[in-house]
Amino acid sequence: MFVSMFFLGFLGIVVTSFFVLPVKWRPYVLLFASYVFCGFLDLRALAVLILVSFCTWRAGVRIERYGNKGLDKTGKRSMVWVIFLYVFLLCVYKYMPGLLEITGLEQQMPKGFVSSFAMPVGLSFYLFQAIGYLVDIYKKKEKAEKSFLCLSCYFAFFPKLVSGPIERERGFLDQFKKIGRVKFWDRGRLSTAFTYMLWGYFMKMVVADRLAATVNQIFGDPNEFDSLWLVLGALFYTMQIYCDFAGYSYIAIGCGKVFGINLTHNFESPYCAGTISGFWRRWHISLSTWLRDYLYIPLGGNRKGTFRKCVNTMLVFLVCGMWHGAGLNFVVWGLLHGLYSVTEVLWRKTGRKMRGGRILTFCAVAFAWIFFRAENLKAASDYVSGMFTTGIKPDMWYPAMQALGLNTVEAVVIVFGIAVVWAIDRLCNKRQMHLPVLIQYKENAARYFVFYLLIIAIFIFGVYGPGYHAEQFIYMQF
Repeated sequence: MFVSMFFLGFLGIVVTSFFVLPVKWRPYVLLFASYVFCGFLDLRALAVLILVSFCTWRAGVRIERYGNKGLDKTGKRSMVWVIFLYVFLLCVYKYMPGLLEITGLEQQMPKGFVSSFAMPVGLSFYLFQAIGYLVDIYKKKEKAEKSFLCLSCYFAFFPKLVSGPIERERGFLDQFKKIGRVKFWDRGRLSTAFTYMLWGYFMKMVVADRLAATVNQIFGDPNEFDSLWLVLGALFYTMQIYCDFAGYSYIAIGCGKVFGINLTHNFESPYCAGTISGFWRRWHISLSTWLRDYLYIPLGGNRKGTFRKCVNTMLVFLVCGMWHGAGLNFVVWGLLHGLYSVTEVLWRKTGRKMRGGRILTFCAVAFAWIFFRAENLKAASDYVSGMFTTGIKPDMWYPAMQALGLNTVEAVVIVFGIAVVWAIDRLCNKRQMHLPVLIQYKENAARYFVFYLLIIAIFIFGVYGPGYHAEQFIYMQF
């Protein structure tokens, strides 16, 4: 969606309306635009979004009222019932199609019945926001939002609707209520927003979508490739999913900044991490912090000894895997990361330092991504088996490149794109700044030079044009 001409036209209309119409209309412009955006993608998703927004608004006000009257148990029951309803709703959409297929009932259902359970756009992201919002009100960490308009835009804000980030209520609402102060011509804000979007489009169109064609073929028929190509396929997917999801996040952050709203950074150079725990502090940050605050800590966190900490860690990663998908391959992916984390905890208990931390962490993460990318657990197992048993066959190299449609130019562009992303991540990790912020400290000439380079790279090396359909953002399915 973000890489379509429709979105750029839509964004232009929304920005124009936002700044041209009277200031008091700005909240309505953003909510209306967000509903149009959601309805264009899926009218059914729009109906679910509005229903969840209304139920959460009413439940939040009720839970706070009970708390003010000293009826904490009644408030807790209300919170639990609503959260149970949301979890049930998420499970129905996520697991019902697979359950019907496994039980053989799919063939007995009316035509179109199974497809009606397709996950509504953004559902798992704004349901997590709703659950966190209600828990915070019950624990008196936050006050219930009285304005249905404000709370609705908190859930529906179109830059983050499809794939997050999972925003916290106060951080977003405090900014939303001040959008009347945002001026159109703020050179620093617009320059930063533009850079975020350019860098996001570069990661998505030049790197992720170009890698996608190769990755899809290798994972689609791994028996046609030797061990070296299977390893390359796993490494390519490791970069593809990062550039795809981080690219979306950067575009979303840039869009939000145009309206004066700073969204949460979901990525902090994750592949520069030297430990698994460090990786999860840098990867999909809004989800990992949500799981920490609303699942890991309530389970006891690390307050009840090493054994309990390990159990809690495994449970959190099990939930993380199940949140991403209904297949057993997602469960294995989550448990692998749980096992990595538990191993790290136990290793630290020995007092010994881990050598080669960054390389080991990257390899461990890349291996786990195989289970994430594969169609199912059997496909993942076959892929891993092929990596270790097929062997390296030099005579298959060029036939494989031809089958993948990789000529010399294409291969150079892929390698160069990965190298650029890797180098920028290393630089940003060293400076503790994101690229769009970092270049604001440079002279105008240097800043514009970066703009031109990114624009030229997107137009020349980006994957688009007649007959091409942009790869759906990977995290849209979750």
